[in-house]
Amino acid sequence: MIVPPEGGVELFVGLVNHVPNAREEADADRVEWGGYQPGETVAARLRELGAGRIGLVGVAATWNVGMPYAHYLALAGFELDDVTREFAALRATKSAEEIERLRGAAELTDLAILAARDAARPGVTELELVAEAEHAYRRRGGAVRITFLRSMPMAAPTGCLPAQNPTARRLERGDVILTEFSASLGAYSGQVHRPIFVGAEPTGEWQRLFDVARDAYERIAASLRPGATEGDAIRAAAVIGDAGYAIYDDLIHGYGTDYGPPLVDRSCVEYWRRGGDPPAGRTIERGAAVVIQPNPITPDERMGLQLGALTIVRDDGAECLHTLPFEPLVAA
Repeated sequence: MIVPPEGGVELFVGLVNHVPNAREEADADRVEWGGYQPGETVAARLRELGAGRIGLVGVAATWNVGMPYAHYLALAGFELDDVTREFAALRATKSAEEIERLRGAAELTDLAILAARDAARPGVTELELVAEAEHAYRRRGGAVRITFLRSMPMAAPTGCLPAQNPTARRLERGDVILTEFSASLGAYSGQVHRPIFVGAEPTGEWQRLFDVARDAYERIAASLRPGATEGDAIRAAAVIGDAGYAIYDDLIHGYGTDYGPPLVDRSCVEYWRRGGDPPAGRTIERGAAVVIQPNPITPDERMGLQLGALTIVRDDGAECLHTLPFEPLVAA
């Protein structure tokens, strides 16, 4: 995509048979096929426009993911500035219209979790659970972004996070299923994490994990106000360390469209262990879309659960966009 200082947006599509659909969907003044050498196509168009200095927007500043190397080579001769991080910052806070789209995506994501709970019976495979979860919102116009899950016996846990790849393992009574689901509505995604217990209430050890996660979630949500910092979120979640647990996944991260700041990863565990005060880190703005997802795990990393949801930062704390209760889900 080329965004000239003057004139409309120009979109060059990778596959020629995608051009008709792109012309229907894209908010662009010009939509064309980019050819088999799209980097050269774009470079030629930039020369036509008289471009000298170009701002490059990549995929994600968090992981320094930019355009393909071959495309980059075609831009030799231009003055290039990577503005991926600055572009992402423009998208970090959401308009009222965007928040309503996120709320719709959150509703679809909740349907996925509930469908997985309803389907979680002894003998059902993880693969079948994924199919049921995604079917619940696909038929309502949702698109798949994330359907991660892991099943295991509560009495013999084998992992502390949902798995990216479901297996043909069949559920048994007394299992726990760790989940991370995101359904999308257009380019906007919800995200929810809930454990599902198969045919049994959580045991005392699992209930304690859940209670610590819920306490941490509520404390973090209350702390996320305009002007709060990533350090405030770390302090709010110190109850995880106080309970003798660590975390594996991020504590919070920006979401909804892009994945990025505010972002607190598992390195925050060191502050809980040492008892030191974390640095402030980045400031959190009103209207930011943030996933809060405390993930208390045992020190041996064999047991843990995740409890979280997509929220919007408001003046009185983070508003959860999901309607799913913060309770253990028990499949009958």
